[in-house]
This record gives sequence, C-alpha cells and structure tokens, in this order.
Amino acid sequence: MDIVCGSKGYTVNRVNGAVISVNGSENELNISWGFYVMEGGEWKSSDPSQTDVSDYQIVAWARSTGPSALVPAADYTGYTYYSYANGGKDLSTGKDLRIVTLAPSVTETLVAVGALGYIVGTDLYSDYPKAVRDLKENGTIAVTGGYTDPNYEWIIKLNPDVVFCDGSVGQQVTMADKLRKSSVDCVVLDDAVDVASMYNNIWIAACSIGMQENATKVIGGLSGTIDDVSAVAGTSNKRVFVSLSADPSPWTAGSGTFMSDLIGSAGGINVFDTQSSSWFMVSKEQIYRMQPQVIIIIQSENEITSDREYLELLDGLDPMWKNTPAFKSGEVFVFSGDSGDIMSRPGPRLAQAAELIAKLLNPNAFTDQDPLDSVPKYFGDDYWGYLNYQRIDLWGGEGYE
Repeated sequence: MDIVCGSKGYTVNRVNGAVISVNGSENELNISWGFYVMEGGEWKSSDPSQTDVSDYQIVAWARSTGPSALVPAADYTGYTYYSYANGGKDLSTGKDLRIVTLAPSVTETLVAVGALGYIVGTDLYSDYPKAVRDLKENGTIAVTGGYTDPNYEWIIKLNPDVVFCDGSVGQQVTMADKLRKSSVDCVVLDDAVDVASMYNNIWIAACSIGMQENATKVIGGLSGTIDDVSAVAGTSNKRVFVSLSADPSPWTAGSGTFMSDLIGSAGGINVFDTQSSSWFMVSKEQIYRMQPQVIIIIQSENEITSDREYLELLDGLDPMWKNTPAFKSGEVFVFSGDSGDIMSRPGPRLAQAAELIAKLLNPNAFTDQDPLDSVPKYFGDDYWGYLNYQRIDLWGGEGYE
C-alpha cells in the first residue's frame, strides 16, 4: 500500500500501525480489507494465498463491503480500461490521446472529466457543451456518422487511440468489436439506465484517459447537487407522468430508469415505476387511468419559447390527457431544446435535471428558501438560468451561452 500510495503522492496516516486515512480520506468503520480479482468483467473475492495473480488482468486490495461495492474495472463488454493512458497521454506512445466518441451522452461525459482537448471525432448529434459545437464547425472535431450508424472508415481515418461507445446501442457495441479486431482500443460505457450507472460511466471515462481524480471531483459534485435539492424538496408524493413527446400514446419511463431516480430524489412518484420495462410506449387510456398530478413532456426539438407556443401545445393534447388532475390544475411542464436534452441524455447534466424537477414538484420548498427561486411551465435553451444548487461547473461556463 505504501509503495502504491507513494507513487501517487498520497499520504498514508497510521495509528499503532493501522491505516486511519489515505490522502485525507478516512477509513469507514466496520469494513475490512479484502483481496479481489477481475473475472468475466466482474469483481470477485479471492484468497490471496491461493491466487496466482498472473491469471488475471486486474487484482486489487480494497476496503469494501464486498465485490459489488467496488468501482467498476471493466467496461460494458468486459474489457479492462486501465491500460490506455495516464494524464491524457497514451501509455504506448507518450503522446496526447486521440479520442472518438459515438454518442451525445458519451461526449458530454468525456468532456466533463477533462477530455475536450483530446477529442478528434464524434457523432453527428453531439452538440454540448458549446465548445464541442464550435470545434465541429471549424473542423477540429470531425463527424464520424450518426448515433446508430457510425462509419467505420471515417473512424479509422482519424487514427484514434481510443473510441468511446454507448452500450445501450447495439450498433455501437458491434462497432467496438469490429474496431478492436483492427487493433483500435475501445471503451463501451454502460447502458446508463439509472443514476448509479451514470456515475459508473464517469469513473470509467476518467480512468480510461488516466484522469481518475477528475472522476472523484465530478461524481462528488453531481451527487452533492442531487443531495442538496433532495434535502430542500422533501417529499411531496406527487404522482408524475413523463412523456417523450406530446403524442397521445408516447414513450415513457418505467422502473429502474434514471428518470424514476430523479423523480424519486425530488420527492415524487413515477406513475409507471411499477412497470418492469425501462422505456416503453404507453396508451392514452393507461395515462388516464393513472391520473397523474404532474405531467412532464420532453421534446428536444421544436423549442418552446413563448406562452403562446406553450398554450398551443396544451391545446393540442389528447382529450384523455386533459381529463387528468395534472392538466386541470395546470401542472403540465415542457422541456424543449437544450432542456429536453438534459432530461433524455443519461450523462452528467442529470444533476441539473434533478434540480429542475425538484423545483416544479415542490415550488414552495424552494421559494421559502429564496422567493426568486421559482421555475416556469416550460424550459428551453436557457434552462440554466433556473439552476442555483450546482456544486460543480462541468464546463467552465461553456454551453451557458
């Protein structure tokens, strides 16, 4: 331990020989050290006296409640990602990394942990933060195809050191396999169905570029924001329906999704949380039967920028939607443009989504703290003007323009 910590410049504090803290982080009580090996992409407990470490790519001593509590050491496809870089430098060449990202949420995650200056290519739809759009417009970042149809030849032409893919998209998992067979390293981020897997992706992304410390900072900032707004919001138990469009029978979020997590952190209840499916289509009759008290409509396109446009959208809703407590009490909220992206992309802006959801579900809790801290019925590209609880500026001001 002393050798490893010393190589990183970490201070190890001991009392009577026992480790009390490492680099200022204190040991947790009643949790013991254990030896773990990476097998089949998962951590497993092992007896060090009976283990031949040469049989494994990764082994670790860790003070943990068990294998499931350890940080991930393999990507969505079971490949380790610790051998690619250190401090943004390729471990093989010592040169700055050349990175390609294949999904908007993946791009946002990489930028959040410090990789903006290393990205040479990305998908057509990656557009945040603003610096990404600017670099794409001036040709510094090339377009490598769409979200579900990345172009192999265009990616290879960029000569990347690492390509980052989205595990929720089968075409990208297939592309990772094809690129690996061409000796291109790939990292496939987890299918971020909930907030915990989003945190895992931040860790994986940062470690892949050799910037683990950035992951700790970003995850701490995001979880701090969500904890803060949850504490203010309390529990309203409002029944919430989330729709990915204003269509009569739209897609919605079921159980085990980041959307259910965010609604829960804001003190509300997702009316379809009992459904085992993550995202699925729901009929207007089902919506009516659930009688939601709050309706959240998400549409990244067709930004709503005026009361007139908002009222026109409400007027066009299906009659069954209009016969719900949410519509009758005026509790229908619309997220469009950039604000629609924060609600639909499972990336580091989910903490911003958590704050806005908390404020629309529990307005009095926030105005009691600050009379000016209120939110409108619709959000557009300027949603950031309603954020006051962020513990970390992921973009250094970028994107807020």
